[in-house]
Amino acid sequence: MNSNNWFFIYHDSSEEGWSTPKGFALALEKEGINLFKFRFSNPKKFSFPEKEFFIKNNIKVAISFYAGKCLTLEKELLRLKKELGIYIICELGDEPQTLISNSKRVSISDISLSPDHQSSLYWKNQKYNCIWFTHWADSSIYVYNPNFKKKIFIGTSMGRRKHNILLKILFGNSYINKRCTPLENAKLYQQSKIVFQYARWNEITRRIFEAAACKCCIVTNRLPEHTHLETIFAHNVSAIYYDNTFSLIYHLLRLIFKPNLRETIAKNAFEIVNKHHTQISRAKELIRLVNLKNYI
Repeated sequence: MNSNNWFFIYHDSSEEGWSTPKGFALALEKEGINLFKFRFSNPKKFSFPEKEFFIKNNIKVAISFYAGKCLTLEKELLRLKKELGIYIICELGDEPQTLISNSKRVSISDISLSPDHQSSLYWKNQKYNCIWFTHWADSSIYVYNPNFKKKIFIGTSMGRRKHNILLKILFGNSYINKRCTPLENAKLYQQSKIVFQYARWNEITRRIFEAAACKCCIVTNRLPEHTHLETIFAHNVSAIYYDNTFSLIYHLLRLIFKPNLRETIAKNAFEIVNKHHTQISRAKELIRLVNLKNYI
């Protein structure tokens, strides 16, 4: 039997444009997985094909991408499990924020994937097979382009979060903060020397990896040790972490007067992400995890 036929489930309100699940689907296909894609736009109203579809196409694995509670998705995944014994993988979206919404999908899954280390330990302690599967950068759009001049000193797409007004006062037009599409976001990072981030939930955010992939110097608030972020990006080596407002100002002044430090940090982060934290890296890791189960 062919284990490379997967049913790929994702939520998207539009068929147009790039999204994280779409990018991951392309990475799986590049690694030899034959995907049967199922997109739903209304989380309250959809249904998977009948079991004959899965038998006819010899589908052995189903993977879903969704952040938050979705009763319909839970019901349909459970149906696949009961009727066909299909191997279920659930990507858990924005944990830790959505932790409270994920218990049913985790219980249905053969593997669940959490971007948050502490959340993955929580589910493991409940005797579920949850893997720490932290964020990544899609190298098809978040890519360093030497033809783009880095004319923006600090760029961010975080919106109206903490320190935004302070940075605008201090840096004026050298600080750009705007909400944008993923493609516009990639262009912003490609033109920024520093990318600023404030994680409201003390969580690892995807922006850190995407900025690093565009060869930016990452400046973000220091997260609790349990996130394990500093095992990926070390302080003063591949990222800058600030502890409070005064710490933030101090580090930004260092980066102004030490451009070589800023460029070295950006280069180190760029190399880390491109080697270990792209959609291709994650696709290979997931295929390895599924093959280890030897479920056929």
